[in-house]
Amino acid sequence: MRIEFQASLPPIQSAVKIDGSEGNARVQLDVPASEMPELIKVPAYCSGKIFRVIIEVDE
Repeated sequence: MRIEFQASLPPIQSAVKIDGSEGNARVQLDVPASEMPELIKVPAYCSGKIFRVIIEVDE
């Protein structure tokens, strides 16, 4: 299954958080309301699973 939507990083310093003790990271995204139909699929289909994130910049 492919879930695709547009998003951006919020203009805050904590948009990307790196955990120094375990080496994990968390990325926070801003998603416009027009993308909600795709976004709500993420927890429905991906919760508890490993998935791939691919970022392509729209210019």
